[in-house]
Amino acid sequence: MKNGANRFHFFYVNIFCYIISIMMSQNSDYDLIIDILEDILGNHGLHNEDKGQINFDCPVCSYEIKGLDVGDGKNNLEINYKLNVYKCWSCSESHGTHGSLYKLIKKHGNPKHLKNYILLRPEDDNNNFHKKYKKVYLPKEFISLKNIHAAYKLTPHYKQAMAYLRKRNITDEIISKFNIGYCYDGEYSNRIIIPSYDENDEINYFVARSYLSNTKLKYKNPEAQKETIIFNENLVNWNETIYLVEGVFDSIFLNNSIPLLGKFVSKQLFDTLYEKAKNIVIILDGDAWEDAEKLYHKLNCGKLMNKVWVIKLPKDKDIADLQGDLKSFEQKKID
Repeated sequence: MKNGANRFHFFYVNIFCYIISIMMSQNSDYDLIIDILEDILGNHGLHNEDKGQINFDCPVCSYEIKGLDVGDGKNNLEINYKLNVYKCWSCSESHGTHGSLYKLIKKHGNPKHLKNYILLRPEDDNNNFHKKYKKVYLPKEFISLKNIHAAYKLTPHYKQAMAYLRKRNITDEIISKFNIGYCYDGEYSNRIIIPSYDENDEINYFVARSYLSNTKLKYKNPEAQKETIIFNENLVNWNETIYLVEGVFDSIFLNNSIPLLGKFVSKQLFDTLYEKAKNIVIILDGDAWEDAEKLYHKLNCGKLMNKVWVIKLPKDKDIADLQGDLKSFEQKKID
């Protein structure tokens, strides 16, 4: 009877912790959205955290209508970041200053603001609302560098691709493990291709990085719902420590690592980590310490409480620069 009561108690404690973790995850997302809004609109006025309502100076009233260089101090722009909507109580009727947060950020922010917001709220992406993504395939021009035919090694494209990889200290072992290749023709011409495979060894994404030094577009990646992808999940051992890193070129130097493809963790990855991960170490680029701290506090809860660590790198370094050698860096927790 006592054992049954203990199991009953343990079950509900786990359910409670899971609910708390989801709430904390949502609150962390809200904090990140507020950071984006403050970066665009400046300091906020009134803020009701329970309702998710926050006020700012309206950029249309301040800059377009009144011609000011700074906000007008009226705080007429009201935003509800839980409902993803906004409205200016002064100029909404005359200038259409109302609608979704996606609309607001797209109009008044920069591409990075919008990209970061979509990572947090993919369902609010107007461009993706009716978009149907095709299954991802490797480019038909893809040539794997693993066991490549000798004839290709005589071509200038092969030599350029290999020179780029060697410059980034990428070995034959890494090339083989991740099936790294290149394209010399087609849509992804003159690019290194690093594929991603899901837990069933099916291709689900790839990163295409130019190996030419004079290109404007360094990366050209396929259209895909990145928020549903765990990059190279086929190589992840969930029973071992998971390392969360920023980019794909970081992950190839560190065993059992998952690239975030940015600085934010998607809902899919968060849920999977919560259910499967035993221990997690966060290692973002040296210039992204604040993002690493926020990610730490988002993950270190519920079932993952006290199972998350973080490593702080020098500001001018990332894992690729260090070739995955982290022996001199301490794993630590944050208060």
